[in-house]
Amino acid sequence: MSKNRYVDIMPASIGKYKILGKLGKGGMGDIYKAMQEKHDNSVALNRVVAIKVLPPQLSRDSEFAQRFEIEAQAISTLEHQNIVSIYEYGEDDGYRFIAMQFIDGMDLGNYIAETKVIAVSDIIDFSKQICRGLRYAHTHNVVHRDIKPQNILLDKNNVIHITDFGIAKTVADITVTGSTVGTPEYMSPEQAQGKKVDAQSDIYSLGIVMYEMLTRKPPFVANNSMAVAYKQVHELPMPPSVKRKDTPKQLELIILKAIKKDKRDRYESVEELLTHLDKVDPDERVDRQTQIFRPSLKQASSPADERRITDRRGGDRRGELLDGAHLSIFSRDYWKAMLRIHWPTWLAIAALGGALAVHVFKH
Repeated sequence: MSKNRYVDIMPASIGKYKILGKLGKGGMGDIYKAMQEKHDNSVALNRVVAIKVLPPQLSRDSEFAQRFEIEAQAISTLEHQNIVSIYEYGEDDGYRFIAMQFIDGMDLGNYIAETKVIAVSDIIDFSKQICRGLRYAHTHNVVHRDIKPQNILLDKNNVIHITDFGIAKTVADITVTGSTVGTPEYMSPEQAQGKKVDAQSDIYSLGIVMYEMLTRKPPFVANNSMAVAYKQVHELPMPPSVKRKDTPKQLELIILKAIKKDKRDRYESVEELLTHLDKVDPDERVDRQTQIFRPSLKQASSPADERRITDRRGGDRRGELLDGAHLSIFSRDYWKAMLRIHWPTWLAIAALGGALAVHVFKH
């Protein structure tokens, strides 16, 4: 039997589950809709389930197999209405599989794409439900590490279900490895840098999801993953009210606090975030734009800003020195700053000009 069989052909059945059709593809395998035809005692259940299947060629990869097992173990300890339930984990004919609760609906990513404008009241409601699911997971020492719209399912009753714990870790197992896992548009700065992550990393990712529900796009996008990760670490987000005028002021402040670069400035727990969400008035409006993406020179003396300004890997220092709101192009300070920051460019231009002059003189 060729290995390509497992790639190209949908299995007819796996264990006690008859495959009905393909639902999609997860981070580590295909997801099928299936019917559980019998139980261990041979009693017919006829229960519709979702079954995630890791094909044999990936099952032989120790890293994939371990991550797949981690997901099964992580979900099996969690029983909450806002988290997809797991029924069984096993292996059959070379296929590792997880049978779980089937959600009749769509993922939040598709919902955002299909809904032109999500009502603020719905955004608050969905955010609260995600908070409750994460709160339960964190209480059981499980950090998801890949919260994004595609891993949040919305059923036909508008009930949220968090799924795909494929890179989840128990708090005790999380170590500094230097490796980066997750989805760049939603990963926290510490996650993008391969540092140790905890529940506050999930809070950051949730803040990004809330931002996207409001504006239809995450705050940091780029042409490649490395560029997005760089923005997560170094760039400040544009306040969502700039893109959506009916954003409640309190909701905007909650989102901006959730996605602070320094985790010490973020919410310490999902419980704290949920408490603030409970106080949001959906009909409130931002009467004045939140000024966070252009810090003034006077504010640069704070410890957090000093760290950002002196970080030569980022663009904040140049942004502050050359911000047209602070330095006029006709001022001496502007050109001093230009010379100090872009001296390699000016040196290259001078060298090119000298070479051109020599060429003209000789000819």
